[in-house]
Amino acid sequence: MITSDVLMTRIYEDMVLGNLSQERYQKMAEGYEAEQDRLNNEIVGLEDWVVIREEMDNSFDQFAALVEKYVDIPELTPTIVNEFIKKIIVYAPEKQGTKRIQKVRIIFNFLDELDTPEIGEPVITETIYGRGKTA
Repeated sequence: MITSDVLMTRIYEDMVLGNLSQERYQKMAEGYEAEQDRLNNEIVGLEDWVVIREEMDNSFDQFAALVEKYVDIPELTPTIVNEFIKKIIVYAPEKQGTKRIQKVRIIFNFLDELDTPEIGEPVITETIYGRGKTA
């Protein structure tokens, strides 16, 4: 494969030997330089992509090892929750008609933020405020 550096050398030699006009040389050189810049930018982008993919693979491997560790857990303990979950975000409640809806977002360790699908029916809990009667 011929690199743009080789092409630049050849068109320069053609110009020096008189086989190529100065104007034509200038246009071709600018085109090759623009192509080289574009290719260099593409290389940088691809290298960044490779680094991100390797980080994702490492994170996935760590996550898979953690999942394998807890395949058959009899009960969920705080230790297990802390190993799987980076943070839990509880949003302020919203009132929609007569219902109060509260969104909760869970961000897992080792994984980028996941778009979790919404559950078909929201989980609605009732809270009873007030004091119990004492005798």
